Amino acid sequence: MYVVMTLLKVRTVEPATPPLGKADWISAALECLVHEGIDAVQITRLAKAIGVSRGSFYWHFADRQNLLDSMLEEWNAANLPVIERELATAASLSEGVLGFFAIWETNQQFSAQLDHAVRDWARLDKDVLDLVRQEDAQRIETIATMFKRFGFEPNEAVVRARVLYFAQVGYHAMNVEDSMAERLNMLEHYYLTFTGQKLDAAVARQFRHRMGSGNEQA
Repeated sequence: MYVVMTLLKVRTVEPATPPLGKADWISAALECLVHEGIDAVQITRLAKAIGVSRGSFYWHFADRQNLLDSMLEEWNAANLPVIERELATAASLSEGVLGFFAIWETNQQFSAQLDHAVRDWARLDKDVLDLVRQEDAQRIETIATMFKRFGFEPNEAVVRARVLYFAQVGYHAMNVEDSMAERLNMLEHYYLTFTGQKLDAAVARQFRHRMGSGNEQA
């Protein structure tokens, strides 16, 4: 039987008191999506996983499609605003680019696993694919806006935004197995590739510390 784990806090629905309500169904469904794919997201299976009757599902959702729509709302709420907030508040280009990298790697707010699972789902559902494409376009626009804010002309800003974004999405889609230490060893080279600029040594040291690495190379 599928075992529910804690993936992320549901943001689009208030938790029930006592805990067991709509948010629990969404959380269980997202876990199932991440670990087993969209076909495994079935009402009976989820009911067993959270320890309630199948009938209780209909207190919160009209049907399975209503649950699927709620899952996509949660995906959007858990991801895009995090990127927008991080990049809009960046005080420097290095803070923005490295902050974007941290969003994907720390998994504290943005869930790369959930993002990848929704992309797998989109391969089977054109409506979901359309939503993913809209989301990607918004994310790239957000990154490009940051590049323009720090002096890049519009066309270059868009291209660099696409390179940075596609690199992050592709890295997780390919399940690359290099360690965080290995990636941080190449931090300056990544930054130069993404921005065309040299990363300040002090900023590099601070970021390595933030990411929990003992590597102090700069």
